Amino acid sequence: MRQYNYLIYAFSCVLIWSFIPIVSRFGQNGMDSFQFLFWSNLISVIAVISVALASGYTPAKLLILPRDILGKVFVLGFLDCLFYLLLYYGYSIENGIAVLVIQYSWPLIIILLSVILLKDRLSGRQIVGVVVGFIAVIITFTKGQITQLHVDNPIALLLVFSGAFCFALMSVFSRQYSIDPYISTVWLFIFSTLTSLVLLLSFSEMQLPSQSTFWPTLINGVLINGVSYILWFKAMNTGNSTKIASVVFLSPVLSVLWLVLLLSDPFEIAYIIGVMLVIISGVLCVGAKRRNQQ
Repeated sequence: MRQYNYLIYAFSCVLIWSFIPIVSRFGQNGMDSFQFLFWSNLISVIAVISVALASGYTPAKLLILPRDILGKVFVLGFLDCLFYLLLYYGYSIENGIAVLVIQYSWPLIIILLSVILLKDRLSGRQIVGVVVGFIAVIITFTKGQITQLHVDNPIALLLVFSGAFCFALMSVFSRQYSIDPYISTVWLFIFSTLTSLVLLLSFSEMQLPSQSTFWPTLINGVLINGVSYILWFKAMNTGNSTKIASVVFLSPVLSVLWLVLLLSDPFEIAYIIGVMLVIISGVLCVGAKRRNQQ
């Protein structure tokens, strides 16, 4: 049963990340992207340190690292900060549907980078499964009407794609570096917080979250950006990149369903099609034999 732990970690991340649109919608109502990112990161640092200490890690083990390891986790934190900053900026200047589709290109990029950098091998079944998963995302977000992918600002989508590439590269590096998930998550958010602080002071201004944005920011920092990363690094460290990426395609589909159920957004038949395609994608990728990953 332990051989499927990576699926438990991945599905947990998918469920948590599926609430990003709802939390972000309320969290940025009164704060700009720089402020929301900084406070979320700061809360994430406190949350992941608390979880690590509760899991038996000593402060010395968490915070005293060799110089080469610090360099690696600095790269992870810097890439994570760029991902969210470019994503938030893309949402502010371009069509939301187009941004969402480009945003969820990162599972595909993870697979491509895993093949190039980590020499993973894919079966034909896995390739088909990944393509089906990405098609499910497009159908879900466009409600089955591909013509909705109208682009007014190509530069915005290029920035979002760059952000997706940053997150995919961070995920692959976290596997390549083979750093302890708790230690890497703590330092990722330390460096991400420092980076976001520099950006905040350079392009915005320090502002405390208002009463209406406090709880969304807290949830985002503790759970969505904080604890979920420990689970994500645990999943990536198992070496099942393709199978994990196929599971991630379920997250945006669930996001749309939460918007329907919790915020009364209109329901579309395309959402059912999206869910079915994601399930097919997962069966194709997860059901592939382990030798294709070695």
